[in-house]
Amino acid sequence: MLKTLIAATAATLLTTFATADGHGHGAMHVALENVAWEDAPLPGVQLALAWGEDATGATWLFKMEPGVALPMHTHSSDYWGLTIQGNWVHIEGEGTEVPTGPGDYALVPAGEPHADRCDSDVECIFLLDFAGPRDVALAN
Repeated sequence: MLKTLIAATAATLLTTFATADGHGHGAMHVALENVAWEDAPLPGVQLALAWGEDATGATWLFKMEPGVALPMHTHSSDYWGLTIQGNWVHIEGEGTEVPTGPGDYALVPAGEPHADRCDSDVECIFLLDFAGPRDVALAN
């Protein structure tokens, strides 16, 4: 029941999610198709700040082109990830692949090595809610 409630709430928020002032959206509600995406340092990956302050914990939208794979990496903060669109494969540190679809979500603890891949014919879009600053370090 809680998973269904969270997924339904997140889906509603993402179709017209509320944003804090000062994020350059110019409105209090932004439809997903109007998100101002910015290119990440990796080809085929884009990010958009949804709300919050990155220094203390923010919620980000993350988009990957079909076939894009991220190498094994870690973050210094826990984050919750929710799949919005596409088939996102979360790869745990020991190599276990966990396919996810729209509405699926997971907690990724700080320091836990993982990788990600978009196994879809459409772009994979996720919502990532970081408990602290958003950062990334390649895993050894």
